[in-house]
Amino acid sequence: METYNNTLCVTHAELLDGIITSANLKNLLRADRGSRVQVVRSGGNGRTALYAVNSLPPKYREAVRVRYGSEAEQAKARAFVDRIIRDMAAEVFYQQWKIDGVRGLTTEQRTLLANSANILNALREILDDAAAEQRKVGRRNRIVMSEWWEAAAEVVQRASDVYPHILPSSGRTLQRKYKAYFANGARNYDSLISGKYGNKSAAKVATEEQVAWITQICKFHTNLNCAEVAERYNTVCDAKGWKPITRETVWRIAQKYKLEIAPWKYGKSDFENNLTMQVKRSKPTSPMLFWSIDGWTANAYYVGTRGGKKNAYQRLTMVVVIDTFNNYPIGYAIGDHECVDLIKAALCNALDHTRELFGMRYKPDQLQSDHYAVGTLKPTYELVTSHFTPPRVGNAKAKPIERYFSRVNSELLKEYFPDNWSGRNITTDPRTQPNREWLNANKKKFPDRDEAYRQLQTIMEDERKLKLADYMAGWEGMAPERRLPMAATDYLLAFGETTGRLNALAPSGLHIKLLGERRTYDSFDIEFRRHTDKRWAIKYDPSDLSEVLAVSEDGAYRFPLQEKHVQPMALSDREYGDYDELQRVFDYNDNLRRHVAGFHEKSIEIIREGFAQDSLLDHPDVGNEYITGMLTDFKGQNKDPKSRKRLGYGDDAEEVAYEETKGAGGKLTTYDLY
Repeated sequence: METYNNTLCVTHAELLDGIITSANLKNLLRADRGSRVQVVRSGGNGRTALYAVNSLPPKYREAVRVRYGSEAEQAKARAFVDRIIRDMAAEVFYQQWKIDGVRGLTTEQRTLLANSANILNALREILDDAAAEQRKVGRRNRIVMSEWWEAAAEVVQRASDVYPHILPSSGRTLQRKYKAYFANGARNYDSLISGKYGNKSAAKVATEEQVAWITQICKFHTNLNCAEVAERYNTVCDAKGWKPITRETVWRIAQKYKLEIAPWKYGKSDFENNLTMQVKRSKPTSPMLFWSIDGWTANAYYVGTRGGKKNAYQRLTMVVVIDTFNNYPIGYAIGDHECVDLIKAALCNALDHTRELFGMRYKPDQLQSDHYAVGTLKPTYELVTSHFTPPRVGNAKAKPIERYFSRVNSELLKEYFPDNWSGRNITTDPRTQPNREWLNANKKKFPDRDEAYRQLQTIMEDERKLKLADYMAGWEGMAPERRLPMAATDYLLAFGETTGRLNALAPSGLHIKLLGERRTYDSFDIEFRRHTDKRWAIKYDPSDLSEVLAVSEDGAYRFPLQEKHVQPMALSDREYGDYDELQRVFDYNDNLRRHVAGFHEKSIEIIREGFAQDSLLDHPDVGNEYITGMLTDFKGQNKDPKSRKRLGYGDDAEEVAYEETKGAGGKLTTYDLY
């Protein structure tokens, strides 16, 4: 109600709020002039329609006055509302107040309590003003306080339209609330807080032992409901002498201790995924920084066989490697089920695709996979990447490829091939799944396995075409030092095929039969020549047989081998490059001879230094470097120089012996490694 142009009016909404129906109001507005309701202000354009209270029929007029009071009462209420001032200290108090130091008040509760404090403060101001006025005139008005509090309670209730509150409608009760609020002359904000907010009344669950019993029962792995928990807890109450509880009490306790109960009630994975703090990450700034790999049972049916019988509801599995720079499918492999070989095939496809895109194979800086067969696959993963970082077990949200599969299923597979689309996972709302009756009626039209394979292949290749330009632009903008070429040895070790046989090294190299053809491989690494006693397994790439990897039987030694160049016997058959390859062999052998000679000379020098250091000993043979039989002279002799050294002939005798080694042609004969 409000006064408009000195006329007490009621609004359209107030009339329809249980006083008069909309139909009756329309009839009154259309009635003859003598009984028509007076419209003081019409509604529309943001205005509220106002009707004169005195123009209403008597029964409606009385109902309005009972509901909203007389004009004088409304005026008193408006005057009281004008005296209400916000108490900021009260708002801060209720904002910071906690139940058991944890749960705070709701916004609605804080508003009701703060308004109640503001209203009591206004009542205090009115009483103080009245007392001051009485002292000024020097006499006391005869006021019955019980009547004053009843009138105050009525005004307070009318003020609730503007300031909703929790103050009582009884004058006597309002007076008690007022006294408790201003006890000891201060504003006691907590006196307005009901005991039910903080469980201040006698609680059935009050001790730590009782809470411990309830929470432990809630943790039971069978996931008991509140009624079952209460039933089991009440058996403990009988023995302990505690008050029994209801399922409502269990629910409140379970909500309060949700964090502590969740890992046991719902499982560690659910707790980690839904209650622990999650990390927010950004996408990589360049390609080849982060790959994610996982398997997916494609949601597309095909007609196959199972158990020797035809089955129309078979599905293929696809292992996909995405580069999370723009979710480019860098590699994929399709098979009947996820296995170690299918995962390796997808990784191999990814690395081969980098050679197609960039001219040579590159490996990602980081690779993420789930924990499937991780014990077997970890060596392969570590060869493929610099950092292998599997997510925590059960943390599917950490794998971007999970979201990628969801998009492929919903946006691509469903749109490309709707006739054999199998829907989403079985826990999805059935109303979002394909019509099962339609699938059964049309299952004979499902494709065979080869066609289903081509469907998945089409989707992957289209994904590559769609994202390739953006992916290559990111690669071009990538700093060269961040690119990681993959060594051929690592690729062959991880993905190379093997002959299944062991091979021995011959002077002419390793002779191996690959793909039905005899080939010869060798290495220009001197270290490889040290291990002629070992037998070697060969790992090779069928698409490139120019290089293979030799792995010793025990796996301790690995050498990349190049296919041996075949030199023509006749000089006239030589072609471009033949001479360079021949010279390469000569250079290698010269280097090998120098290495052997250098090692020999170094060994002799070390031994001579050793004898020189021990020459002060008294034994007559000490100092004779030939005494051990380890050193020889230029003719390869040890016995004669040892005797000469022992008899004291000295180095001159050695020189004479050297002169006597002339051959038949009068020339000196020596052995020269060069």
